[in-house]
Amino acid sequence: MTADRPTLAYLAPSDPARPQPGRANDEEADRSEEAVLTAYLFHLAARGHRVLRHRVVTEPALASSDLYDATAGELVMACRRFHQALVTASGVIADCARLFPPGRCALLFTAEPGPASLELLSHHGIVAIWPAGRSFERANPGAAGERG
Repeated sequence: MTADRPTLAYLAPSDPARPQPGRANDEEADRSEEAVLTAYLFHLAARGHRVLRHRVVTEPALASSDLYDATAGELVMACRRFHQALVTASGVIADCARLFPPGRCALLFTAEPGPASLELLSHHGIVAIWPAGRSFERANPGAAGERG
């Protein structure tokens, strides 16, 4: 297996999503991303969505996407709200999308992203999702300020 021929490894419910292979260990980021992924997984499951947890496996090891919402056709990757993390995550999820049926890509933030981040994601056609109380908000690419 190479970066040109990645494979999918499906994770069991008890398998941690973090730390990701190929990414520098950052305990704070790992904890916050793991927490938002778990909350979002439960959020989707409570709404009857079929969600697959996975890791994209390449050699050398690269960071990968985290969830595939098969019901909505949406590939999701958790991301902290820092510009460098956003740029990296948007490239990784775009690369990983080739292994899934055509659909949407989404970055799941640990907190509400700012306007510049939302503009960047919209430009690249990537959905932004973040926790909002006991639920989640999302900004869909397209018209400025479109949320759903």
